[in-house]
Amino acid sequence: MYNNLNDKSVLYIEDDPVVLSNISKLLGNYFADIFTASDGEAGYKEFVQKRELIDIMIVDIELPKLNGIELIKKIRKIDEDLPIVVISAYTKVDYLLESVELKLDKYIVKPFTTKKLYKLLEKLDQSLGGDDSFSLAPNVVIDRLSRMITTDEETLVLTQRELECLELLENKGIITYDELDSLWKDTPPTPDAIRSFIKALRKKLPPGFLKNRQNIGYFIEKDR
Repeated sequence: MYNNLNDKSVLYIEDDPVVLSNISKLLGNYFADIFTASDGEAGYKEFVQKRELIDIMIVDIELPKLNGIELIKKIRKIDEDLPIVVISAYTKVDYLLESVELKLDKYIVKPFTTKKLYKLLEKLDQSLGGDDSFSLAPNVVIDRLSRMITTDEETLVLTQRELECLELLENKGIITYDELDSLWKDTPPTPDAIRSFIKALRKKLPPGFLKNRQNIGYFIEKDR
């Protein structure tokens, strides 16, 4: 199980000693090495010292000495590509703006339960293994090779542009307007082209699944 994780190392930063201990033990069953810290400053030092060893970071937002957002901003100045998972008490809608800025891979709404941990491990295993399929929700599954999307209602074929859009949504939960424009490789799309694209994509998704956030972009509620 989770074979793509067993040679990877994770840095886990959490200020609650009981949660830190319990989650670290569970992570230790699937990762090669677990590095931990109980505050933002210690987490940053651990990252700097073990930068070449760390493959994934899991960080709580509410940390003493240096909060999670400031910690990630400092880390992003050094490493723009490190997969970072955030644990936050904020709802996804509240957190959208920060998630865009910090280039987060995943985030989990508290409490960080065992069920959510295993769901996270599954997502990380898929992303690190280059899986041919991924899920936006239990009832929304996309196959990359065939470009097919399967929901409770039906199975439909995606265009390449629709697939790329959904992959961005899978990675971050949101696609910004700039990222959406970049899906048109040759020339920037017109507003009408964007509207037509979103309308067609929504028809292939469950009702209300793809939402708009003014001045940011489009997002999905993954834990709905």
